[in-house]
Amino acid sequence: MAQRRLNSVLSEFMRNLQECRRLAADAQAWSLPGAHGARPFISRRRHDSMIEIAFLRMFLAWETLLEDSFILYLCGQRPPRGRRPVRYAFPPNQKAASEWVLPERRDYAQWTDPQTVAQRAKRFFRDGKPFDPVLRGNQNLLHEARTIRNAIAHSSANTRQKLEKVIRENLKTLPINMTTGGFLSATVPALSPPISFLEHYMGKIEAAARLIIPS
Repeated sequence: MAQRRLNSVLSEFMRNLQECRRLAADAQAWSLPGAHGARPFISRRRHDSMIEIAFLRMFLAWETLLEDSFILYLCGQRPPRGRRPVRYAFPPNQKAASEWVLPERRDYAQWTDPQTVAQRAKRFFRDGKPFDPVLRGNQNLLHEARTIRNAIAHSSANTRQKLEKVIRENLKTLPINMTTGGFLSATVPALSPPISFLEHYMGKIEAAARLIIPS
């Protein structure tokens, strides 16, 4: 990470997000019937799997943005626009900064839980800025996104139960045999213009990323 800058971290995140949107668009186009009623190029099951991959890649890109920007801010970097956060610690380099954020007796820092990241930010930056305000402001959505991410990455009764709770809260019902990809493809109720849950989460997380690294 020696040569990385905050603007390149944001640019890489945006490129990854664009690829995720392209993958989702391909899944949608390939799952539609062809001319004269020809069979779709892919099955609905394959479509849902591709949507899940698009979401998972988006969430991994979000984790990477959080980690990389946290380390670079801790090393004193300034965002493309605005002020650098006030630090409570002054690591000599990025390698040391990466080690300082590790919890005790852990080999890695966790970046999936917004509350954990916000608490970490308060230890290293005044008022936890820029992370704490953004993560708290999107806490419910990010917790839902984490639940969806876990349901895709770890198939278990527990992750399925938590996913079903998210589906019920958003759709006010639980369609029979709804997959994670099926939920992400569903239209968000009462939004105009209509968008899918996948785009809803992507749009909110993209906005959060731009607040963390203003440009």
